[in-house]
Amino acid sequence: MNLKLPNIMKVLHNRSFSLLWTGQSISMFGLAIYITCLPFLVFRAGGSATELGLAHTFFIIPQLIFLLVSGVFVDRWPKKKILVISDFLRGLAVSGIAVLLLTDNLQLIHVYLLTGFLGLISTLYRPAVRGITPQIVDKTQLLSANSLRAISQQVSDMIGPVVGGFLVAAIGLYIAYTVNAITFLLSALFVSLIAIRSTKKKTEDTPTEKTTFWKDFTQGWSAIKKRPWLGASILIGSLSNIGIAAFDVIILPVYADNSFNGVQTYGIFLAAMAIGALICATLIGRLERISKRGILYYLFMALSGLFILGISFTPPLLVSLLLLAAIGFCLTAFIIIWDSATQELIEEEVLGRVVSFQMFGGLLLLPVGYSIFGFSLDKLGTDLSMSIAGVSIILVAALGLTNKKIRELD
Repeated sequence: MNLKLPNIMKVLHNRSFSLLWTGQSISMFGLAIYITCLPFLVFRAGGSATELGLAHTFFIIPQLIFLLVSGVFVDRWPKKKILVISDFLRGLAVSGIAVLLLTDNLQLIHVYLLTGFLGLISTLYRPAVRGITPQIVDKTQLLSANSLRAISQQVSDMIGPVVGGFLVAAIGLYIAYTVNAITFLLSALFVSLIAIRSTKKKTEDTPTEKTTFWKDFTQGWSAIKKRPWLGASILIGSLSNIGIAAFDVIILPVYADNSFNGVQTYGIFLAAMAIGALICATLIGRLERISKRGILYYLFMALSGLFILGISFTPPLLVSLLLLAAIGFCLTAFIIIWDSATQELIEEEVLGRVVSFQMFGGLLLLPVGYSIFGFSLDKLGTDLSMSIAGVSIILVAALGLTNKKIRELD
């Protein structure tokens, strides 16, 4: 690894990236507030835990339906416009919820419509974010750019819930959603000011090729098929997500409740993971390039499984926190490595479709992981379920390393 301390600062001197990063940071902060306040929104509308689960389901369903095809539109349309319009529409939607709260007209159907709409918007927004970065920064700055985004995500995840909880408790739910709406609108404003550099040379004599939707869709599959490392990594990453997501969403809160002080300890656990992720993003952000990316990607994946396995032995609280920080470090490392590798090695013209296919694979298997480990927790207990999750992640990572093309990925 070639360590260069100023590199993370160099990318911030790029005006367009600074605007994008600022807008993204504000938007992530708003999303953190939204996620924190969603249960209170459901309860305010007369719902219970069942309706809260249904609201989350409404968020996932549009993504499962549209993710495979949304990448075609992300690659066809200007990504800057997608981001600006998406944030603007999200701001309007959340503003509507704030008005309904203020006028005391909120109903559960409004919550379902909001979560479904935000899920639909994310099918365009998330691939566009990944696809626009190579258009505004050099390849040598991709690691730093993705690391800065990871830092913003972790800071938002730590501060957003605190701010959201304070707004709800001190003023009211409608104020929290008003602030949430403002963050989306501010993000749209910042992103609208960025400049996209042209990566395609066109002349008046260059014919404009008209393609069908199906042809564009199959080009995305072809981009994956002609790169053995890419298709294998999408599949293996989706398989690993069964254990990783189940640990994060289902097993960890149960572990905190059974072995320590419940919700308070769970909050400390999440903070420990966030701190580890922040350290990782800061360190990787100083690099221009990482060698042996295929090996490192799966090495960090395997280490995350190993540390999860370590927690299954129910160590003291301090040791658990250190292991969770290490898990946060490893998860962030392989996410940044993956994002940077795909942005560098995949043509800009098909990047949106590739990202959409990857996102679809990860989401498709989430219900499988939740079902398997939900059953496992009931029948086998927390420690054994956590052991199974850790071992499954290690085995999946080892499977990835058996692929020669992945090992040769530099």
